[in-house]
Amino acid sequence: MLKISPACKVLEKVDSILDLLKSPRFGLKEIKDEVRDIEEAVSNLTPVKGPLTTGPLALTGPASIQVSVQNTGRGCVDAVVRVFDVGCCPPKQVDRAVLRNIGRCCAEQAVVTAPSGIFEVAVCPKPDRAAIRAFVTVQPLVNGTVTDSPLRYRTCDLLPLVCPFCKKEKDRCEPCDAESVESCEN
Repeated sequence: MLKISPACKVLEKVDSILDLLKSPRFGLKEIKDEVRDIEEAVSNLTPVKGPLTTGPLALTGPASIQVSVQNTGRGCVDAVVRVFDVGCCPPKQVDRAVLRNIGRCCAEQAVVTAPSGIFEVAVCPKPDRAAIRAFVTVQPLVNGTVTDSPLRYRTCDLLPLVCPFCKKEKDRCEPCDAESVESCEN
């Protein structure tokens, strides 16, 4: 039996869509469904090596943040999930959770919280360049209860980490100008 690689399956799917475009019964809804399927297939092909982040996100109130991390590499991986207030200068960590000994192909989940403001969720694997996938769900809290309108980040939606949020405290940046920076020492 001939084994077809995942990339070949994606190319076959694209070819089938091109053929369907010639059909009078194939419409925009079907095209969107096919493209969504391709995006999901591609996002599952390539795990990311190293830290991931949501990038800055604005919260209008307190939120519960669920983070699932899957080890797609070899051996066990630890991961630290951190939430930073990036509206502060320098950014201030407001919550964190540690996931230990995530086995190969296995996933673990952590829940962290954040108040209102501008935040960034960083997933820092150990070893630093470990292959991981992550899924982040941000759910606003109303009177301490999770609401029904979550914001979701799949692995393909997450960004490579560009700030030193996974480094030690001594490696973090200092305020740009001590006189002009608003204090975030709450």
